[in-house]
Amino acid sequence: MKHSVFKDLAPAYVDKLTSEETNEQIEKHMDQCEECRNYLNKMKGDLFSEDENERRKDKRNIDYFKKVRSKNRKKILVIVSSLLAMFLVLITAYYFVFVNMWQASSSNVETNIQSQGAMATLLFKAEKDNHYIILTDAKTDEGYTDTIFVYEKRNDFSTSAKLLKNGSGISFTFADENTLILYNGKKKKLTDEDKVTIQYKDKTDVIPIKDLYDKGNDAE
Repeated sequence: MKHSVFKDLAPAYVDKLTSEETNEQIEKHMDQCEECRNYLNKMKGDLFSEDENERRKDKRNIDYFKKVRSKNRKKILVIVSSLLAMFLVLITAYYFVFVNMWQASSSNVETNIQSQGAMATLLFKAEKDNHYIILTDAKTDEGYTDTIFVYEKRNDFSTSAKLLKNGSGISFTFADENTLILYNGKKKKLTDEDKVTIQYKDKTDVIPIKDLYDKGNDAE
């Protein structure tokens, strides 16, 4: 085999594209020709170096994209965290400014008993301007209120001021001094043990339900 033919076939041999017969001729020639043997080994070395450089280049590209992805992930995380923090701040601010309510101190509440006919109303009004009183009540098994929790809140836009500016109340309807009309229309005979508890932040008032009845109704 001539040197020129060997050199033409060498790239295909390295890429394993030559036939078995051609491979035998190439290998027989290399056994006899040091120059061609060195030529093929150099070609393999060059190809290996190119492959290695290509692998390094690919690795650098992969590392670069990983760094870019990592930076982008960090930026997204920072943006999301900032938006979440801003959202929490807004929610907290809204809660404390517009929604928040707290158990009222008795000194901040004007408490009165108002009677109209057979109905008596425990009325609670905030002493401070632009503050309102919110009541929650607990009922007995028979269905009448025996505990009132008094809360205070600032003026807000979720509740009409007209509904609260004159105070918040819990009403009791009497058939007579000793008889309470329950919410279901039934009547309950009152004893000295039937009381309503008013729970403020700083104290608890207890009033016998009988004492809410306006005895002036009996004189009419």
